[in-house]
Amino acid sequence: MKIRIGTRGSRLALCQARLVEAAIRREEKDVETELVVLQTKGDRILDRPLSEIGDKGLFVSEFERALTEGRIDLAVHSAKDLPVRLAHGLTILAALPRGDVRDVLILPKGGKRPRRGEEFVLGTGSQRRILQARLAWEGVSCRLIRGNVETRIRKLEAGEYDGILLAKAGLDRLGIGPETAPELDFVPLEAERFLPAACQGIIVAEGREAFSAAAENGSPADTAFLADLCRRITSGETRLCFETERLVLAGLEADCSQAAAAWCRIRDGRLILDARYGERTCRFCGEASFGEGERLAASAARVLRGEMQG
Repeated sequence: MKIRIGTRGSRLALCQARLVEAAIRREEKDVETELVVLQTKGDRILDRPLSEIGDKGLFVSEFERALTEGRIDLAVHSAKDLPVRLAHGLTILAALPRGDVRDVLILPKGGKRPRRGEEFVLGTGSQRRILQARLAWEGVSCRLIRGNVETRIRKLEAGEYDGILLAKAGLDRLGIGPETAPELDFVPLEAERFLPAACQGIIVAEGREAFSAAAENGSPADTAFLADLCRRITSGETRLCFETERLVLAGLEADCSQAAAAWCRIRDGRLILDARYGERTCRFCGEASFGEGERLAASAARVLRGEMQG
């Protein structure tokens, strides 16, 4: 059997797809895999903020069409790029163990730092990062930056920005850090104070819920076998946090044009959920179960909408 894995073409996307591919091969050594590169609308339009050209579906719609048509069997995504609602007949089949959830402030070594009374140009297009950066540092001026990780770093080194914000998980997967880029300073930001995007650091694989007789391009992998295989490579803890954080976004009806954040983790057998929407924040705790995660997410969404006190 061949499993065709859809991915974007950036080095990070390919790295993440290969992590899914490697996990599959560890479970089923006889399964053949193929990476299928697709370009999305979000990859093609780089001169405008995502909030102006659509929602998170900009990075997903082409993959969902390919899944529905049977041209690929799995689509690998950075989970934070997923829209809250997937296309009909599709579901998340796998979630790999989560990477580092933190954002990282990257600065030229010896360059300007965010200081009171001094303007600091920060490269980011994320409303979540813009809000939290302005709360964290006085004098910050946020300017749009798009493109893959390497492109953004080159723009920083060219002096277009005083600093940029990137996800640490992506940097880790690419092997980018102080050892490989000694000309830069990497400052991880404490997650409790600078809340990450919902599902940041999580790699997921999306697939069909059931075999589609309408698939015309190639022979889709057996859906039941693929679903079982994906269950075996899934981290239960990551899946619980993934589902809980997405339920917060669903309760807020939030997309990439809004400053929403959610971070769920398990500590000493307890589920801890921190969330932000605009300038409202909240924390809820409960037992580590999917039912409790659903309850905590619903409570967080109500608080963040201003319907109850935290």
